[in-house]
Amino acid sequence: MDLMDETIKISSDLIKINSVNPAFGGLGEMEKAEYVLTKLNEYIQKYNIKNYSIKQYNTKDDKDIIRPNIVAKFDFGKDRTLHIISHLDTVPEGDLNLWNTNPYEPVIKDGMIYGRGSEDNHKAIVSSLLLLKMIFEDENKDKIPKYNLCLIFVSDEECGSNYGIQHILKLDKNPKGFCKSANPKDSLRYEKEIFDENDLIIIPDFGTPDGNYIEIAEKNILWIKFKIKGKQCHGSTPNDGINTDVLMFNFANNLYNMLYTKYDKKDELFSPSYSTFEPTMIFNNVENVNTIPGYVELCFDCRILPDYDVDEVLKDIDEFIGDFKNNIDKYLKYYDKEEEKNISIEYEILQKELSQKTPENSEIVVELGDAIKKVLNKEPILCGMGGGTVGAFLRAKNYDTVVWGIGEETAHQPNEHIKLEDLIKMAKTYYEILKE
Repeated sequence: MDLMDETIKISSDLIKINSVNPAFGGLGEMEKAEYVLTKLNEYIQKYNIKNYSIKQYNTKDDKDIIRPNIVAKFDFGKDRTLHIISHLDTVPEGDLNLWNTNPYEPVIKDGMIYGRGSEDNHKAIVSSLLLLKMIFEDENKDKIPKYNLCLIFVSDEECGSNYGIQHILKLDKNPKGFCKSANPKDSLRYEKEIFDENDLIIIPDFGTPDGNYIEIAEKNILWIKFKIKGKQCHGSTPNDGINTDVLMFNFANNLYNMLYTKYDKKDELFSPSYSTFEPTMIFNNVENVNTIPGYVELCFDCRILPDYDVDEVLKDIDEFIGDFKNNIDKYLKYYDKEEEKNISIEYEILQKELSQKTPENSEIVVELGDAIKKVLNKEPILCGMGGGTVGAFLRAKNYDTVVWGIGEETAHQPNEHIKLEDLIKMAKTYYEILKE
C-alpha cells in the first residue's frame, strides 16, 4: 500500500505541473525538473544514500528559456551502469472540449490516473523514482544491484531533443538538418561524464497494455516544409497570377505518389511495416475568398525505414521539384505565363533523425526480455516503430538502447491515462534487471 500511495502522489503531483514544450507555446520543463530534484533529495535523505551524484546539464533555448537536464547517478561499486531516461516535457492539451476532466487536475478512476503527461512521459519519471524507493527499502540492498544506476531526466523530447539528449551528446554535423547542440565541445565532455560504451540503456517512452513489446529500432524521421512562390492576383482573373494553391495540390499529390511508389519495402518488425510520406500542415498568405494566393507552405512528415538512405530520398525530392517546375502547364489551366520563370519551390528541413537498430541479441534486450518473463509472465516480442524517441540519438552514437514500457497507448490524446498498477510493474521490471 505504501508503494501505491507513493505512486498516486508522484503521478498526481506531476500532472499538476504544466511542462508543455516551449516550441508549442508552453512554459517549459523547469518546474517539473525542480519537483524531480526535490524528490531525489527526499529519497537521499530518507534512505541516507551515500554514493551518489546529481548534476544538471541545463541550457537556454532560442527563446532564452532555461531547459533543464538532470543526471542522478547511484554508485553501487559496479563496472557498468543501467541508465533509465525519462523526458520532462509534454505536448499541449489540445481541444479542451475533448477532455472529460481538467488536463492538469489528476483524476483517479477504475485504477487509472487521468491527466496530461500521465503516460507520456510521467510513466518513466514515476517508475524511475519508484525503483529508487524499492532498492533502498530492500533489506538485501547491499547485495542486489548488478549494475550502477543512472536516472536521467531530459528536456525537449517532444520537439527534436535539441535542448535535451542532443545537448549532452555530440552528434555529427549535417548541413541538411540535424539539430545540433549549441556547444558541441561541452556536449562531448558531458557524454563522457555520463555514458560508457558497455552501459545498458532503457527509455520508457513506449508501451502496450501487456508490456511485452520491446522497441529496438525506429524509422528515420524527415520533416520538410516546402515553400512555393507564385503570383497573387484577384480571384476573378487567374490569368493575371500564378495560383500556388493549385500548384500545391498537384505538387503534394504527385510527390506523395512518387515517394510511396519508389520506397515501398516492408519490414514486419515495424508497425506499420512500410515507410510513410504524409502531407500534414498547409499555410497560405491570404485570408479572403476572392484572392488567389501567390505563396503557400506545405509540410510533409516522412517516417522512413532504416534500410533507406534519407539523403537519397532528398535527392529524389530535388529531382522531382526540377521536373515539376519544368511542367507547370500540366498543372495550371490559366495563369500569367510571363511570370512562370519566377516560380520557386524551395524546402526547409525541420527535423532529420537518422536511426539504426539495436542488435536483437544485445545484453539489454536479453536482460529486459528475461525480466518481462519473470515479472509480467509474458513472452517478449521485439518491434520497431515510426514514432521518434531519444533512443534514435543514442543508437546513432552506437549505444545499445531499448525503448519499453507498459501503457494504454493514450499519449498525445485527450483524456490521457495510465493504470497506476502498471507504473509499479515497470519499476519491478527494472528492479529484476538489477538483481544479481
